[in-house]
Amino acid sequence: MTDKQKTADRARWLVRSHPNAILSTLSAEMDGWPFGSVAPYMLDHEGCPILFLSDLAQHSRNIHKDDRASLIVWEDGKEDIQQAGRVTLLGRASRMENTDALRDRYLRYLPQAEQYIAIHDFHFYRLFVDRVRFIGGFGDVHWISGERYRIDPKSFDATLGEAEGSAVTHMNTGHQEALIRYCRAQGVEEPEPRLLGIDPEGFDIQTRGRRLRIAFDAPVRDAKGMREAFVRLSESLAASDKLPGSSTG
Repeated sequence: MTDKQKTADRARWLVRSHPNAILSTLSAEMDGWPFGSVAPYMLDHEGCPILFLSDLAQHSRNIHKDDRASLIVWEDGKEDIQQAGRVTLLGRASRMENTDALRDRYLRYLPQAEQYIAIHDFHFYRLFVDRVRFIGGFGDVHWISGERYRIDPKSFDATLGEAEGSAVTHMNTGHQEALIRYCRAQGVEEPEPRLLGIDPEGFDIQTRGRRLRIAFDAPVRDAKGMREAFVRLSESLAASDKLPGSSTG
């Protein structure tokens, strides 16, 4: 793997590990002036943000006039935010079809959106990432192409997405102890962890204090590969109480 690809993977890891961002669009009312506000989001399997916006929101009105937008995400817990890692995703936003699978996945990540689901003027939007600005810390500054940042959809097939929901339910209802061990391996004692989602690179667990991002030892392509990856993780924990691959790089 090249250094450039490692940098892109670090940026995507940071964005996957956080739930909130600032979304900036071009104001329709103020003749293109930048307009930003807080925006919860989740990432799809390619690494593109999914947002849930009302037609009444300024963001939606702006996107309908000019689809260019950016989303900035930053690392939590730093006393000096300028020393924190941060990623700005630049791209074009487009409205998505509101499918059951998309809705269910979004609500696992952001259950507070449940109150908005029944309101008809809320819709899902996807920010297709064209370019990325990644600052990993002082002097660690990079421009990354969207092609390098995004996971190639040809690298995984539809069975991965189709199996995700049932796999999450299976783990949350039948393998709570495994989730507790995953958290413990990350230094977090959590009696009631909740698996949020699974993607080609790994999975996300919600604890009471934070979201944990855990990587597979290698990217997975399909449902079979996902099951095998979880088996390898369990075997690694049984052998050493460690999770190979679970670092941000």
